[in-house]
Amino acid sequence: MLELLQLGFQLTLFGMGLVFLLLALLWGGMALMLRLDRPPATPPTASAAPPEKAASTPDPDKLAAIAIAVFMHRQVRRKQAAPLMRSHLPGALPSRWVMAGRTRQNQNWQPNRK
Repeated sequence: MLELLQLGFQLTLFGMGLVFLLLALLWGGMALMLRLDRPPATPPTASAAPPEKAASTPDPDKLAAIAIAVFMHRQVRRKQAAPLMRSHLPGALPSRWVMAGRTRQNQNWQPNRK
């Protein structure tokens, strides 16, 4: 009986040790690949000019064009929605598929009785 317990303990240690050894090897291999995959660091040069800063506020014409595009997009989305959903903003309610699934989940299921 004691011999069987010792054998089981040895097999457990060998199996777990092998698993953890392979995990450690995989971790080491991934760490090595990450180090080898890094791009080489280039020292900053003093002659490089600093990047130009972008304008802090966009052009008023571009801003107006963006606002009109957003407004038109929202109008098109509302027209594409079902009549029952038009009173709500697009995306405010879950989709019809989600609502059908929720309805099905909330209904009582009973097997066919003969």
